[in-house]
Amino acid sequence: MTDRTWRTEAPASPTATLEADYVVVGAGAVGLAFVDVLLDQTKADILLIDRRAEPGGHWRDAYPFVRLHNVSALYGVNSRPLGSGALDTTGFDAGCMERAGLTEILDYYDTVFREALLASGRVTWLPQHDYRPEGVAVSLVDGKTLSIKARRRVVDATFTDARLPKTHGPGFPVVPGVRCISPDALNLKAEGASGYTVIGAGKTAMDVVLHLLSQGINPDDISWVRPREPWLLNRRRLQPSEPFFEDTVGGLADEMEAASEAGSVDEFFLKLEEAGVVLRLDCAVVPTMFRCAIAGEREVEALRSVRDVVRLGHVMALEPDRMVLEHGVRLFDRDRVHVHCTADGVPRKAATQTFQKDRIVPQYVRRCAPVFSAAMIARIEALDLTDAEKNDLCQTVPMVDEPAHWIQAHLIEGRNRLRWNGVPELRTWLGSSRLDGFGGMIARVAGNPTPAQAAVLDRYRRALQPGYARMSEWVSGR
Repeated sequence: MTDRTWRTEAPASPTATLEADYVVVGAGAVGLAFVDVLLDQTKADILLIDRRAEPGGHWRDAYPFVRLHNVSALYGVNSRPLGSGALDTTGFDAGCMERAGLTEILDYYDTVFREALLASGRVTWLPQHDYRPEGVAVSLVDGKTLSIKARRRVVDATFTDARLPKTHGPGFPVVPGVRCISPDALNLKAEGASGYTVIGAGKTAMDVVLHLLSQGINPDDISWVRPREPWLLNRRRLQPSEPFFEDTVGGLADEMEAASEAGSVDEFFLKLEEAGVVLRLDCAVVPTMFRCAIAGEREVEALRSVRDVVRLGHVMALEPDRMVLEHGVRLFDRDRVHVHCTADGVPRKAATQTFQKDRIVPQYVRRCAPVFSAAMIARIEALDLTDAEKNDLCQTVPMVDEPAHWIQAHLIEGRNRLRWNGVPELRTWLGSSRLDGFGGMIARVAGNPTPAQAAVLDRYRRALQPGYARMSEWVSGR
């Protein structure tokens, strides 16, 4: 990896006080995206605190074969690109924009931290400390305490923290002796493994199944426990680059046209499937789960090769020789390896105000876009506005968990975009923000579109008002 000499040690005195304009708690993707923009837009100094020894947040606990769900071009901090914008040439995503893997992501955050944050001279790094709301940081190494003072605000960048199988174990009891592991501990050369059971219906479970298949495991040796069936966003329709303009913006047009024509949320998603905007794993089962997971068409085709799908609800316990589920029991032999992918990812929480008197709580202000949202909130913080005015600019978009939540998220995001475009400073920032990849692509093409691009843009613009109107009816219950 990279040199670690940038790491600083906590002051030895338990009575010492550290202060800064902003105290940012959490050095994960959200915290780093926030700090990056705050450094660019203000002259503030920042104290960055994290329980881990190194920056990078949940990526430090990720399984080794993980990749970004979406393209690299939309991830990281605003000031520095992740990746080169190249296309994948092999694998399931051949022809689509690159998605970084774990090593690249960690190296990227190490570089950002050294060359952008610490090099600014305005960031103090306090690793391996637990921050307490009363303004105290406790060392996780020796238990010593520090008094922490924020001259302006404390930024809670942990509110949308990801929950991973490694850090949040299975949500059910496992009797000793049963082989149950998290994805990061998956060892495909385990002696005597008779087969694999993947537990969970989210993106982590899909990654595990694809990884097993890529390592030559026979799909007939894989059982897949799916308590719910998920809708998946089609990766091909989410490419923020001009060569993909007609697919991507055409997908936005398809979505709004489907909304204006559908009589219900269920019909809306079926129309999205017809248009190739969303996918599902089993065409015989209507999904009830939607968590912004993204997959390619070839990935879905491979996932469908696993035929032993267990639909008996959630796992209640793993006992010797059997799995107890909500609606039944599944027998297995003791040599089977169970991979639990049951952590909640980013849980759906009740929203709180983003801007408070002495506190900022970064949350989503765009659908399923944590780093863009953190960057936008930092840009809004730099404006000379009251907290009420700032909160009006960034109504929280709750994390989605089911199809109906997607409609609510659409409406809130649309409202936020209208307000951002009404503030000259935000409109200018968005125009140059690399994290606003879709908006930037549309703006560039709109200046000189081809006839085909102009037709797609016209479809999208004409569909917006009737699409939003129908979504508003569903949310209001009319």
